[in-house]
Amino acid sequence: MTKKNELQIEFREEAESAEIHTIFESAGLSVQYSRLMLPAEYEFRWDGGTHYLAHHDLVLVDGEMEVVGEKKVPGGDIRDLMTFVPAGQAIKGWAKPANRLNAFTVVCFDPNAMGEELQHEFNGFEARPQIYFQDEDLGATMRKLGRLMADQSAPASRIYAETMGLAAVLEMYRIATRASEPATQSVAGKLSNAQCRLIQGYIEDNLASDIGLDQLASVCGLTRFHFSRAFKASFGVPPYQYVNQRRIEKAKKILATTGLPVSNVAEACGFNSVSQFGRAFRGFVGQTPLAFRKSA
Repeated sequence: MTKKNELQIEFREEAESAEIHTIFESAGLSVQYSRLMLPAEYEFRWDGGTHYLAHHDLVLVDGEMEVVGEKKVPGGDIRDLMTFVPAGQAIKGWAKPANRLNAFTVVCFDPNAMGEELQHEFNGFEARPQIYFQDEDLGATMRKLGRLMADQSAPASRIYAETMGLAAVLEMYRIATRASEPATQSVAGKLSNAQCRLIQGYIEDNLASDIGLDQLASVCGLTRFHFSRAFKASFGVPPYQYVNQRRIEKAKKILATTGLPVSNVAEACGFNSVSQFGRAFRGFVGQTPLAFRKSA
């Protein structure tokens, strides 16, 4: 993925600190999050060679979007609406946002670069652009992805960002194809016992690292897509949740048996920050790391 596959934004007048921008990239997938801090008018364009999916948390005083060569669509209150543009088509437009915190999350994806499983799913995939549509399941995934990208104080782990991005891609595929005859889909199989042992050993050995979905999949010789389905069928939870569970179990042992500072415990267990570690620990254990240490 390259900068060409980012939504390009140009403010019509110089607006200092008008935008907070973060981006995550993986094989064939990029996620862009932008939050507009000021009601600054801007122009936008996207003409990448990938599929484009955007979730809008925007209220526009004025503006319009155009899939190049088709009818222009006016803006307005487009909160929780989404836009999808297939590869090979471009969009452009301009926007004058209302004086509020406006944001949008963009997922660009190329199935041909995301592994054989997704290539198979998207084989013969044909869809028209959809401007400002709604879908409950995809909307929930895109909102979660936006919150993940927006949290600059506790950057998301690579495996979590990849998983959410892939989930959005598959939800979009479902939406784009449900009007046509449904394609035959195979039931996800489980990992073999040998694969389970391999993946468990790899995770335990690398809990301090920012483990990626592609790394886990390669241990089993599978694509990320196939691996994610097979892992959940085998372990009952998605890979990122299992990894976090193992990290918390390791953290509990360190907290109970050493006086290591919490910041060092977080680092040793693969968390990007103390705040991220604290939230995850409370979510799994029901108390803070320090409270657990006192009661251990």
